[in-house]
Amino acid sequence: MSGQTIAPMSWTVIDLLVEKISSLIGENGTRVLESVRRMDRGNDPSPEFVYRLGNELGELLGSEGAFAVIRQVGREIGREVTAGKDRGEALELLADTLRHLGFAYRIELEEQDAWICRCVFYDFLQRDGYGPVERPVCWAGWGFIEGCLGTIEGAHHITWKERDEAGQRCRFRISREALED
Repeated sequence: MSGQTIAPMSWTVIDLLVEKISSLIGENGTRVLESVRRMDRGNDPSPEFVYRLGNELGELLGSEGAFAVIRQVGREIGREVTAGKDRGEALELLADTLRHLGFAYRIELEEQDAWICRCVFYDFLQRDGYGPVERPVCWAGWGFIEGCLGTIEGAHHITWKERDEAGQRCRFRISREALED
């Protein structure tokens, strides 16, 4: 992990998130996002900005609605990133895309687990008294893993398992079998 850094967030990333959210909840439901579209683009957005945007969606849609929308945004981005790629290229994209978006250092894959490493939002969660996956912004990474692994190897379901404090990473369990009714 040495030598590489997490990229700064960009307005391209913010525009992509706003576009995906708008497509899911409709233009009438995204009036709150219009302020994002009109913001001064002179400086890169901060992780704090993205964290607050997720929280504002939580206030607009309710926590469950925001979790569902943000998770679906992550799934769609994950599917788009890996579509048409061979397995090796898609796995490399999965590992590094969150770093390029400015969200986390990387995703490490094991047979049954995916780890999001050094998420830039974790300090905000702790500061505000939340644990992992307790705010909508966390669900974007969760959905991203689902979308990528669904495309790459047919993973059906991803569940959050734990936070490894010493390793600064969150573990998600990969299920390659469909859930039973």
